Amino acid sequence: MRTPASSPLKVAIIGAGKPRATAGATGFGMAHRHLAGYAASGRCTLAGVADLSRENADAFVAAHNPAAAVFSDFRRMMRTIRPDVVSVCLWPHLHAQVVCAVARFKPRVIICEKPMDIHWDACLRMHQACQRNGVLLAINHQRRFNLPLAKAKELLDGGAIGRLLRLDGAWHNLSDAGTHVLDMMFFFNGDLPAEWVLGQIDMRDATKVFGAINAGHGLSEFRFQNGVRAVYHFGHQHAELGCLLRLTGESGVIEILFDAPWLRIRRHGQVGWEVIDTGENIHDDKAIYRGIADVLACLDAGTVPQLASERALRATEIIFATHESARRRGRVDLPLRSGKCAMLSMLASGEIKAKFTD
Repeated sequence: MRTPASSPLKVAIIGAGKPRATAGATGFGMAHRHLAGYAASGRCTLAGVADLSRENADAFVAAHNPAAAVFSDFRRMMRTIRPDVVSVCLWPHLHAQVVCAVARFKPRVIICEKPMDIHWDACLRMHQACQRNGVLLAINHQRRFNLPLAKAKELLDGGAIGRLLRLDGAWHNLSDAGTHVLDMMFFFNGDLPAEWVLGQIDMRDATKVFGAINAGHGLSEFRFQNGVRAVYHFGHQHAELGCLLRLTGESGVIEILFDAPWLRIRRHGQVGWEVIDTGENIHDDKAIYRGIADVLACLDAGTVPQLASERALRATEIIFATHESARRRGRVDLPLRSGKCAMLSMLASGEIKAKFTD
């Protein structure tokens, strides 16, 4: 039964971490940013934190709600406090395992950090576990809410460059930062499914991001069901594309840049670029808070939030289909069958070897 709109919500955090740039921090301190989003809603109370590091958990509750309970075992936390909302802010290889376990306790919503997991079958499993248990699963592809990107979508939908023909993107890697770029490609094209993927990876200059292996260089081309083509360049010399995202339409081009001025457009007949100033960059934490607000509003309304796992799965499928295409040395038609990550399987078998950057 749906609870009344704007009813109070108990929040639980799994994986407190430390705020970015503080002593001993190993990441971005996303749990602290999630809490800021919950606090902004005016209806959420931190009820519990689970973390293997008691120091991190104690510091977290001290910063956000000293009355919240601290646990080393997230299952015990779920049984004890029965939260409405759960944030999973762990490293990627733990996401599916923890989300599936939490879903059995039937919170109203789970907000999980990206990427979904390091294996395609695990990503499907976490989505399906939440569906079975009536739990809304959201993946933190928050850049949909950064103003330069949201304004680009508004310009596109308003016909500023005519019908969308092609999408190009470039960033550091495929699975971590890249999941944002791929998600934005789906966002700009109405979250329509893709029909095939052709990709290649190079394991020189490979990296580990929060424990997850990423190829050092690669390319992924795919086609949406409406005929729009997309190409994503990642890793080695990716910046040579000249922009993070390029939207090419029948009558103009929109670019989202790596740095200020962030957003520009060249309409049909224009000689130069027109800069669009939204007063915000593409990394602003306000996007996280807006994403959480959208999830909570959709939870009340029974509608699909921008961060819903069914949307996130489409970008995630491109990641794993790119690895599978590299293994097959050929095009992969979608939907991609459930299975382990082809890149990790090839590394395990010795078929490919990774050379990591220092």
